[in-house]
Amino acid sequence: MTSHAVDEGSPEPLLTFGRVDRVRVQVGYRASPEDPAHDQFLLDVAVPEGDGGDARDAVDERRILAALEPVLYVDADAPRHYSLNQHRWHTSWGASPAAMEIGILVTTGVRSAAVSEAALDSVTRAFRDLLRLADPSQPTPASREAAILRARRSAATAFALDADALTVSTEMHDPAANSWRVGLRTTAGESYDVVVGFLDGYAGSVRVLHQEPMEARDSLGPV
Repeated sequence: MTSHAVDEGSPEPLLTFGRVDRVRVQVGYRASPEDPAHDQFLLDVAVPEGDGGDARDAVDERRILAALEPVLYVDADAPRHYSLNQHRWHTSWGASPAAMEIGILVTTGVRSAAVSEAALDSVTRAFRDLLRLADPSQPTPASREAAILRARRSAATAFALDADALTVSTEMHDPAANSWRVGLRTTAGESYDVVVGFLDGYAGSVRVLHQEPMEARDSLGPV
């Protein structure tokens, strides 16, 4: 059998995870472990270079997870149950940035206006701490086209949808907050409320809320 082992004198292994250029975080909230998430928050940030220009030195998984702990405290004194996953990828060709992706699903036990507001507050605090660890660009006014594109892509990522099949039903720009609110609809009639730049106008922060059908809202009350 031919050996494919790397020679001992080889300076670098052929197969590596590579450096981390971006960290992408997704936090979702669901009523029970059997239910899909109804509220999703996404954050996409660049990783600063560490000492000697090596971005790997700047990625500390423990600090990232510590910064995210507030997302577990939603309308309760004790942390909620959660699931956590991490995915890391890069390619050996092109200029595509290598990324670390972290996903958290938090079980709240109920969907209500109070839970929704508490989730927004908890995620805002956690994401602000993450931005302090990273190297985001200063908030700049986002164009309508860029905001709608990010809204479509974020909804597709958060809820496993076809971005190209999403149609814009409503749109509203808030210049003071440097944010866009975009309503999206699928061909099946599902509706999503997307806020691009919900975190202090930073365009890499997006909230995607799955809207309940009108009949469900009428029977269950406001969500």
